[in-house]
Formats: sequence, structure tokens, C-alpha cells
Amino acid sequence: MGLLCMKKVKWVPVSLAVLLTAILMVVAGCGATDSSVFTYAELSEPTAIDPALADEAVGVNITRYLFDGLVGYDSETGQVKPAVAESWDISDDATEFTFHLRKGTKFTNGRELTAHDFVYSWTRALDPATMSPMALTIMEPIRGAVALADGEATALEGVDAVDDYTLKVTLEFPLAEFVTFLGHPVCAPVPQEEVEMGATAFSENPVGNGPFKFKEWQPNDHVTLEINPDYYGERAKVDTVTMRIIPSAATALAELKAGNIDAIKSIPPGQAEALKDDTSVNLFEGQVNALGFVAFNLDMDPWRDNVSLRQALIWAVDRQTIAETVLQGQADPADGIVPGAMPGHQQFAMPYDYNPETAAELLAQAGYPQGDGLPPINLAYRMEGPNADVAQAIQANLAAVGAQVELTGLESGVFFEQMLGGELEFFIISWQADYNSVDTFLYPLFKSDQGQNVFGYANPEVDSLLERARSTLDENDRIRDYNDAERLILADAPLIPVFFRQDVMVFAPRVTGFVHTPLGDLALNEITVSES
Repeated sequence: MGLLCMKKVKWVPVSLAVLLTAILMVVAGCGATDSSVFTYAELSEPTAIDPALADEAVGVNITRYLFDGLVGYDSETGQVKPAVAESWDISDDATEFTFHLRKGTKFTNGRELTAHDFVYSWTRALDPATMSPMALTIMEPIRGAVALADGEATALEGVDAVDDYTLKVTLEFPLAEFVTFLGHPVCAPVPQEEVEMGATAFSENPVGNGPFKFKEWQPNDHVTLEINPDYYGERAKVDTVTMRIIPSAATALAELKAGNIDAIKSIPPGQAEALKDDTSVNLFEGQVNALGFVAFNLDMDPWRDNVSLRQALIWAVDRQTIAETVLQGQADPADGIVPGAMPGHQQFAMPYDYNPETAAELLAQAGYPQGDGLPPINLAYRMEGPNADVAQAIQANLAAVGAQVELTGLESGVFFEQMLGGELEFFIISWQADYNSVDTFLYPLFKSDQGQNVFGYANPEVDSLLERARSTLDENDRIRDYNDAERLILADAPLIPVFFRQDVMVFAPRVTGFVHTPLGDLALNEITVSES
């Protein structure tokens, strides 16, 4: 494409934006004979491509670029930017938000998108029949959201389409960061007529309004997206994106070197080190707001009501060695729950360090001196990336203080099903930021009534702090409450924070613009490739 075809359009008033969009669609013809394709590899396939259901990183990355919500996130800073809503007004007490929608925004079936689509989509996501994993976590502050999610109401009281282009949202309590939450894909609109058509599950044939439109999904093989020619915003830099599912990183690397794919989204530590001097590929390393941890299922013995036992195992894990040796420097040892790259991170929030002697003392205090009487512990993990290596390191750490650990590797789909079903007693998992706020690492995971609380953790004081933080308008006071909650959670020991992850990816020289976001996504609409 010529330089003019790649020129970025700034936010402008609606009438001018419509004119510029029309001009750009004509100008785009200068590259009409070119067809740029970007192909990248993921270790596993998405569980869903649907705003209401997307939860894990693979599906969320794709969903973000098929669906635009009221707001989006800047690919460099992670800060909120306008999307379908070109502007919004906030009441002085931060309980009423009025969003002014762009005119002429369309779904890829050709129908214009209106405020009524947000009312339908948010109601659908909160409907208990939909079983959305994230809807209530994000939308809980909206008036009537809890009643709808609990099956006590059929409408979402706090959301009103004032007219086709004005959406008014009323909250149960003040929430200064509410607009930030709305960048999560669960808040994106879907067309009711397509969802209810019924011929194919919407998640398998989604119709969105983003810079790309869905083409096909071949399970266990690939997902393909095509450029959306009617997109209201800046045109994507490539015409086609194909995400290939390649569980083996070695196989993916061979495909990259053979020219069959352009990038690999996750490279194991051992391979990454070898690639640093390989001039045939480019290596990307960057911080991402993600925590790797081991979770205790507090509904199961021996963890239930035995905080000394849980604390003992935290003291037994050598986070520094895991980060530096097992993960070969592609992570930092965790010093708390909230990653260091996230605003609101508090240094050394965790009152634990690596100390086998302290671990042994607490193990005896818990009733299991030198591990005597402690039944074998089953540690489950997903069979992808470096999880197996991390599991083996933790197994060795715990064995050194007398706790015997058996390892169980599971395919991702089975792992998530068993984890969410409360079947796993002790498991390795990671949590990546869904929005640019410390809230995303605390409220969804540790609030007692949240579906993402995979620990079965409940502490009324933590609940109170998290609720108060969400409703506190002063940023310093809000962060103070989150920090206090984090320290209480760590004292209760429902998890072993292990490392703050870094993203390590590799891409081919033909990829001339490789864009990685603070949320760990590939900015699929900003990736550029050469035609040579």
C-alpha cells in the first residue's frame, strides 16, 4: 500500500469523520490489488469468540478486533480512548454516565448500530442463561445488574437508550473508573437478530463491528479474519489475519522459518534465548500486566481452615530461581498480587520470602511436622508453554520441606472446565489484566461472590475494602484501599504468587510493524507486513 493508504485518521467531529471515512475508502483503492496477510500462531484455540463468553487470552485478543465497544484502549499506553462512543458526560457524583454514539457505525451484516444494541447486549451478557464468565464482574456497578444476573429481573434497570445515539447508564454507587471497565470485550455490542437466528452458535460465527470481520473457524486448526470495509475508524493495515493453533512451540518455530507464519505469540524460555542471535527472525520482549500463581482450593482439604499449611508452602517456593532459571529471565519474581507494571502496585506487599526453615516450622505448626500425615498433593497445570517446568520446580521446592506433590498436566479446555467446576485442589494458573486498573487483579479474583474467584476465598473485610475502593472518587484513597485489601489477602494465603510474566514473541522480518499492547494483545489492526 502507498503511504497515503496508511495515514492515521485523528478523532474529529462526526460530520467530518463521515466525510473522511468516505474519502479514505476511495483512497484505499490505491492498494486494492494488494492483499496483505498476517498469520500468527497460538498454543491453543479460543474457548469462544463472543463478547459475552470470551474470557481467556486467545479468545479475548481476537474478540477485541471483531467487536468495538463504547471505548477502547490505546495500544501504547493502555489508556481509554473513544470508540463507538465519540464522547461522554459524567455526573458530579460519578453515578450517571451519558454516552454519545457515532452515527453511521455498522455491524458487518450491514445494519446500523444504535444505543438499543448496547441495552440488548449487556442484558444478554448478564442473563444467567448466557453463563458469561465476566459480565457481572465488569457490569456489577450498573443499577439492576445483580438482580438480572441472579434471575430476579428480566431487564437491566440502569441502562437506557435515550434515543438511537444516546446511551445513559446509572450506577448503584459512584465509580470513577467505570469508563475504564467498558473497554473489556464483554461490553461490546452484538446484533440481536444474528444471535437469535439459531442456525449456528453465535460464538462460532460472530457478527461484529470492529476493524475486522469473521471469516471462518476450523477447530484445532485456525481462525481467519478479514478486513471490515465498512469500519467507521482507521482501516486495518492488513487485509487478512489468520490465527493458527500450533500447540508445539518447536513446530511453530519451524513454520515461521519456513515462511508459513509471520509470528508466534508465545515462545518458551529455552527457545527464546537461542533466538536472540538468530538474524532470520526478530524477537520481541515486553512487560505485560500478568501474574503467574498457584491457587489453593479452599473448599478442599487439607487447605480448608489451615492457613499455617498454606503459608508454609508459600515460604517453600523459590520464586527468584523460577523467574531467573526456569523462566530464564522472562519473568520477575512476584512480590505481591498486583504486577509491577500496573499503576497502584505496592512493592513487597507479600510478607513471605523463600525460606525452607520457616516453611518447615509452619508445616509443623499446621500439624504436619516434616510432612508427616500430609497426604500427597495433586498439582494440576495446563500442558502448554513453560507450565510443566514451573510445576516441576514447585514440586521440588515442596518436597524439600516434606510435602509430596503429584503432577497432572491437562489440555487447556479440560483444565478450565475442572478449575471452574471446583474439581482441582491445587493448580497453576495466570491472570492477565482485563482493563488498566489495579481493580482487575483484586476484585474479580478475591471478592467472595465473583465467578472468577477460583479459590473459594471469602473475607468480609476484604469484600468491604474492595467495594469501598470501587466507590471512592479520590484516586489516592482508592489505591490505599486496594493496597490494604491486597495485604489482607496475602496474609490469608489463598494463593502462592510466583512470577510477573513478560511476553516473549518472535516474528518474521516481513512484519514491519509489530504492535504489542499493555494488556498482552497483538494489536491486529496495527500490525504491518511488507509485500516483498
